[in-house]
Amino acid sequence: MIEPASASASGTAPAADHAPADSRDMYAVHAMLRRELAELPEYVMNVGEGDGRRAEIVANHIDFVVRILHVHHEGEDTLVWPKLAERAPSDTAPVLTAMQAEHAGIDRGLAALTGTAASWRANPDAAHREAVVDALRELWPVVDSHLSAEEADALVLIDAYLSAPEWSEVGMHGIAHLKPEEFPLFFGMLLHNLDPDLYKVLEATLPPDLFAELAVSGPQEYARHCQRLAAAA
Repeated sequence: MIEPASASASGTAPAADHAPADSRDMYAVHAMLRRELAELPEYVMNVGEGDGRRAEIVANHIDFVVRILHVHHEGEDTLVWPKLAERAPSDTAPVLTAMQAEHAGIDRGLAALTGTAASWRANPDAAHREAVVDALRELWPVVDSHLSAEEADALVLIDAYLSAPEWSEVGMHGIAHLKPEEFPLFFGMLLHNLDPDLYKVLEATLPPDLFAELAVSGPQEYARHCQRLAAAA
């Protein structure tokens, strides 16, 4: 694990007129991604051969999870790693190199998963279904390992060398890639079974009225979504 460096001695801290970043909300995003990816193989396996309608429901959910993960990493690649490369001490460079290389590997896995899901949607036979399951099972440990490494080595750098407004920009990058009608589902996924302390962290990231609305509509929409997935399986 990377230990916090002294920004004044060996790196460049965020501007003094801004609070430092608080990356604890990343744990909530990671918990959501781990859960959704871990549950997907069972949903796929339980869709009957030739059942195009149900394959469509599950494949659409795969596409949604893939998009969330891709955009999440895109935000880091664009808005986090370049700033850390400029500001953090030089001995942290291997961490940033590893993060970017792992993102590239995960993107290849996401592309493979998207392709197999599209083929399954078009031809929902047993062979295409198994190809989706295989792609998910190959992707899961790679993603889990990366998220663990990010939590161990990268978050401390984010909190030391990025400001709160800069970190908020990363979150807004992800939100900008959602359609307005997708907000409740996304936040429902994010809040599901969330640790109470992390719940408070997320609550502090949004305007109170908006969070109060999504804290109700989100879990409701996610529950309906899970019912549709379960019925499809």
